[in-house]
Amino acid sequence: MEKSLEPLTWQEFLGQLIEDIPTRERMAEAAHIRSITLQRWASGISKPREENMRTLLKILPTDSYALFSRLVAIDFPDLLLEDPTSEQVYQELPSEFYARVLSALALTPLPMCRQTVQDLIFRQALEQLDPERRGLSLSLVCCVAPRHGEHIRSLREIGGVGTPPWPSDLAQRTMFLGAESLVGYVLNSAHYGVINSREEPTFLPANWTEHEQSVVAFPISRYSRVAGSLLVSSARSHFFSPARISLVEHYAHLASLIFEPEEFYELGALDLKMMPSENIQAPYFRDFNQRVSRKLSEAAATRHQIALQEARQLVWQDLEEDLLQVFLRIGMADSSEPLP
Repeated sequence: MEKSLEPLTWQEFLGQLIEDIPTRERMAEAAHIRSITLQRWASGISKPREENMRTLLKILPTDSYALFSRLVAIDFPDLLLEDPTSEQVYQELPSEFYARVLSALALTPLPMCRQTVQDLIFRQALEQLDPERRGLSLSLVCCVAPRHGEHIRSLREIGGVGTPPWPSDLAQRTMFLGAESLVGYVLNSAHYGVINSREEPTFLPANWTEHEQSVVAFPISRYSRVAGSLLVSSARSHFFSPARISLVEHYAHLASLIFEPEEFYELGALDLKMMPSENIQAPYFRDFNQRVSRKLSEAAATRHQIALQEARQLVWQDLEEDLLQVFLRIGMADSSEPLP
């Protein structure tokens, strides 16, 4: 069976969606209209009002939203602009949330505190930024600790959460980022960066990953020193209105509580290099646990005991060096196989 071509109009796309009768009935019920009305819109016999289309956008399947909204914007250019009344929802974080975070800092034992605070911040951010679960991911990116006397050459994703089409838990996802990335730009410039559509030209560096249609990143800082970045990606184009950007900034400030003082670095310590694409990186992480075990065994053999966390850090540094050399050899070209 041949793969269908991408629809050219929102009417054509709607027609494809409602070919499935259960989907058509569900959408009609959610929009408080008759199913025949959906068919008339799809065929062009009648045209919905803006409030009808706004409702339709809210009830679309998540994986259809990005394309449908892009097509709708042709006939309804003002539709995706943020409603002034809804903007107010995104202005502030709830005061009781700050109280929960401070309580966690005060009462949670040290070994559990970092993850507890991270979970609190990510869960609240996800609920406030994407209450209807239309597709959002939040990732924490940290500076890779340099070897003694060296500059910081890369960053690494260390955890995150998402709503479909992203997994709910991004803890197992990791990727090195550098000067080629938006987070690299925001750390070098000490200023946030936002790209609201992958279709529009921008001077900002972007290494788009699957599902991303818009993205914003903020430095995570304390005393003007940086530990990393909060990276927020949406499955919707033009998602990051000024109010949402301001809200992400609040969460980035709170995220500074996740890191220890020694994990913050002066801006002058940054010398970010270019990293290869995600496809090239992925195979290098497959034997991570074995490499950590080897570090522990090698240390024990020389009677120089090291902690598990130190062994993990040494492996990340080794992987960073491997990938920096990979980029020097082949750049960012896509590949799913490790290099010799």
